[in-house]
Amino acid sequence: MDRVEIKTKAKEILKENFKGFWKGYIIIFGISFLCSLVLGIIAKPGSILYQALNLVITFFLSTLNVGFILYILKMVRKEEYSNEDIFKFVKNVLPIVAITILMTIFVFLWSLLLIIPGIIAALGYSMVFYIYADKHVENESKSPMEYLSESKKLMNGYKLDYFVFGLSFIGWILLSAVTFGIGLIYTIPYITIAEALYYEELKKKHKTE
Repeated sequence: MDRVEIKTKAKEILKENFKGFWKGYIIIFGISFLCSLVLGIIAKPGSILYQALNLVITFFLSTLNVGFILYILKMVRKEEYSNEDIFKFVKNVLPIVAITILMTIFVFLWSLLLIIPGIIAALGYSMVFYIYADKHVENESKSPMEYLSESKKLMNGYKLDYFVFGLSFIGWILLSAVTFGIGLIYTIPYITIAEALYYEELKKKHKTE
């Protein structure tokens, strides 16, 4: 995988869609903040009600995160994207939660052996929600296990490459740290778009192999 080409293209896309990225990101951040605020008002921290509502909020926000993946995929594909994309998967909360739970269980079980097998497992499942967003755009539905298996298949032979790809952003993360978080204004969209482009390249590689 040509990491330099992916990162160069990510910068070009970000230059054209900087406002668009943050418009979508702020919507999710704002909803998350409001949910936390309301939760703190109506329930006492540590109570059963608080924990139950917090779980519901977590499930709801997970659907928005998948929607944001679709939002970004449309962005990198130069398709028309809108705020509606972010809320597209709210009705799919159960399969999204099922995928998340299964993925967490599998990564945990592999981690019981050693840390490295757990990391490998996590890398194998790293594309699962990109695949989920893609399949639903194509009106193709699969079971949670099928999505996880497809992610493993897509990442086969590329786990180390993707790991190194992630490490290549350390400089940007450190820059964000020394600027007291100001650098995140650029780093967050840059990395997010680059990861979506990596997924796009993985699909191309998979078709030609």
